[in-house]
Amino acid sequence: MTIIEHALYGGASVYKFDQKLFWWGMLIGLFPDIPPLLFAMYKVGAKKGLQHFTWKAISEDIPESVYKLYDVTHSFVTVIIVSFILYFVARSLTILVIPWTLHILCDIPFHDSRFSTRFLYPLTNLHIHGYSQRNHRWIHIVNGFVIVSIYIWLLK
Repeated sequence: MTIIEHALYGGASVYKFDQKLFWWGMLIGLFPDIPPLLFAMYKVGAKKGLQHFTWKAISEDIPESVYKLYDVTHSFVTVIIVSFILYFVARSLTILVIPWTLHILCDIPFHDSRFSTRFLYPLTNLHIHGYSQRNHRWIHIVNGFVIVSIYIWLLK
């Protein structure tokens, strides 16, 4: 799933609850990919880091620490911890964990190889070898249809 698709799903997931949080929902919807991307760009340079995360090229130069950060930001364990913190610090913003959770749920079936989502990390490395978007372009067509349908429903 592309970062744009994640953002659109994230915004839609909070829109009916609180329209003022729509843009925050979009931002949180793409958040799990941002720290690993920025860290990869820092470790191997902007060009290689961007190529790696956009899947135009898979670089062997990406250090394991980038993947570990990816595992942390794509873990339900992390989401639960952040949810508890938000609940006690800013209860009204707890709704913003929905886009993050949805991001992880969407990544589980649509990531493969080293980016297979380890959704219970660090408790376990359990993951599902999903459908790669590089090899299955139809995923974007289905996502586009679903996103358009959701937004038509939301804006009615």
